[in-house]
Amino acid sequence: HRTKDSEWMQLELRVRTSASGLAVLGLACSEEAVQVESRSLRVGVGKGSLADTLAMMACIVEVKNPGMMCSILLVDDSGERVSVGAGPSFPDEYNAAVEGLQIGPTVGSCGTASFWNIPVVVENISEDPLWRDLREAAKIAGVSACWSYPITTTGGEVLGAMALYDRVPSAPEKHQMDGLEIAARMVGMAVERDRLEEQLRQGAKMEALGVLAGGIAHDFNNMLSAILGNAELALGFLPADAPSKPMLTEIVAASMSAAELCSQMLAYSGRGAMAAQTIDCNPLILELGSLLQVVLAKKAELRYELSTEAMFILADRSQLRQVIMNLITNASEAIGNNEGVIGIGTEARELTREDLDSLSSDRALEPGEYVKLWVSDTGAGMAATTCAKMFDPFFTTKSTGRGLGLAAVQGIVRRHGGAIYLEGGHGEGTKFSVLLPRVAEPELVETAVADEKTGSGGAKILVVDDEAAVRDVFSAMLESAGYTVLRARDGQEALEIFRRKGNDIDCVLLDLSMPKLDGDEVFQELQKIRSDVRVILSSGFTEQQVLSRFQDAGLTGVLQKPIQMKDLLNKVAEALA
Repeated sequence: HRTKDSEWMQLELRVRTSASGLAVLGLACSEEAVQVESRSLRVGVGKGSLADTLAMMACIVEVKNPGMMCSILLVDDSGERVSVGAGPSFPDEYNAAVEGLQIGPTVGSCGTASFWNIPVVVENISEDPLWRDLREAAKIAGVSACWSYPITTTGGEVLGAMALYDRVPSAPEKHQMDGLEIAARMVGMAVERDRLEEQLRQGAKMEALGVLAGGIAHDFNNMLSAILGNAELALGFLPADAPSKPMLTEIVAASMSAAELCSQMLAYSGRGAMAAQTIDCNPLILELGSLLQVVLAKKAELRYELSTEAMFILADRSQLRQVIMNLITNASEAIGNNEGVIGIGTEARELTREDLDSLSSDRALEPGEYVKLWVSDTGAGMAATTCAKMFDPFFTTKSTGRGLGLAAVQGIVRRHGGAIYLEGGHGEGTKFSVLLPRVAEPELVETAVADEKTGSGGAKILVVDDEAAVRDVFSAMLESAGYTVLRARDGQEALEIFRRKGNDIDCVLLDLSMPKLDGDEVFQELQKIRSDVRVILSSGFTEQQVLSRFQDAGLTGVLQKPIQMKDLLNKVAEALA
C-alpha cells in the first residue's frame, strides 16, 4: 500500500461481504513479519517438493506468531525415529542434533507428542523432565518453551509433530494452540498427498519397466529359438563321436540358461506363464533345505521358524522356489565371510485395508488372510539409496551379476496377488517379507506326463512366423520328422495359403505377435474358413488373458519360445492324434 507520504508498506488484507457490500480491512505487518512472509513466499515458489511445502508452512506459522520459531519433525519409515521436515529459523546445529531422535513416552515435546499422539506443552524447558536429555540442544537454538501438536493422516496414523518455540518460558494462548492444530492438519494432508503421488510415480515407473522387460524378453526369445533350434538340428545330423558335438551341446545348454533369464524378465513384467496349484509353503521350504545349504555363506547358520499350521497358497511351484532361493542367496551374500544367521519363517496374517496400505502401494490387494513368508539376515543392512532402487531391473550392488533377482521376485509376487516389502535399515540387518493370499483348502492337481511322440504320418503343417530365422528352424525341425511344411511370413500370407490349400493342411503353428494381422486375428479368420482347424500358438511371451480367450475358442495347444525340438514334435503329434 502507498501511504500519503508516498512510502510503501505491506498490508495483510481481510475481505468480507456485509449488508452494505464488500468490506476490506488492511492490517500493517511488522518488519519481522514482512521478512518472514517474503522468505516463505520464496520458499513456496520453486519445485513444489514436500520439503518446500513444509518449510513454507513453518514460515507461515512463524508469521502468525511473531518472535517465535516453528519446526516440523516427521516419523521415519521405522516408526521409531524422527527426521527434520522443516526448521527454517533454527540453526543447522540444532536441526542436526534432533535428526534421528528416537520417539518415546518422555522424549522432548515432539518425540512425546509423536509417541502418544497428543498435544504436549512444555512451558519451561530448563525445568521440564521431558527435555532433560535435550537441554543442550535447546541452548543451541536459544529456546526456552516448546508447544507441540501431533501430525496425523486423515485415518489417524501419526506422521510426526509440529512445534512452536518461544525464546522465553511461556504458556500458549488458546488461539495459538488452535492455529498450531490447524497447521498440523494441513501438514498431514501435504505429507499424505506427497506419499500418494510417490506411489503413483512408482507404479507408473514399474509398469513402464515391466513393458520394457517384457518386450526385450519377447525379442530375445525369438533369437534364442533360432540358436537353440539350429544347434539341436546340427546335433541330430552328427555322429556320436563327432568332435563338434560337445560344442553344440554347450550351445544348447547356454540357450536354455538364457531362456531362464527371459523367464525372469517375463516374471517381472507380469507376462510369464504360470501353472498355479495349491501349495503348503512349509513342506516346500523344508524340501529346499539341502539346496539352500549350498548357497549359504560358510559361517552362516540357517534357522527355520515355520508356522505349526499349514500355510496353503495358490502358486506356481517353480516360481515360488525361485522367490525363496533368491531371497536366501541375497541374505547369504549380505553376511559374506562373517558369522551370521539367516532366518526363514512363515506365519498367518489377517490384514485390514489400513495394514495393506502401510505395507504396499498396490491398491489391488484385498483385505483378508495372508501367508507371510519372510527371510532375514544379520548382515549390515541396506542404505536408503539402495532401498530406493532395489526392485529396479538391472540394478545391483555386486561387481558382477544381472541385477534381475529382486525385480523378478517382485514380478512373481505381484502375479500371485501378493506384495513384498523390506523391514530393517542400515546397520540393522534386513528382513524381506512376502505376503501371499492364503487359501483355506488344498486343491489337488494331477499332472500326466506325456511320452515323446514322433512320426508324421504324411501330415502337412503350416508354419506362420514373421521372424525368418524362427520360421526356418521350426520348419526344419518338422521336416526332419517327416512332415510336409508350408511357410508364411505374416498373418495375411497365412490366410491366403489357407484359403487355397486349407483342406490339405492338418495343423497350423501360429505366432502370437506379428505385423499386419496378429495371431488372435489370424486364428479367428482361420476358424471362419474351416471350423475344425487345429492351431498351436507359439509366442515369445504368453499373456494369460489372451490365452484364456484362445482356450475358450478351441485352441489346440500353446508353446513357449524358445522351443526345443522334442517339445515341438510332441505338441504337433498330440494335435494330430
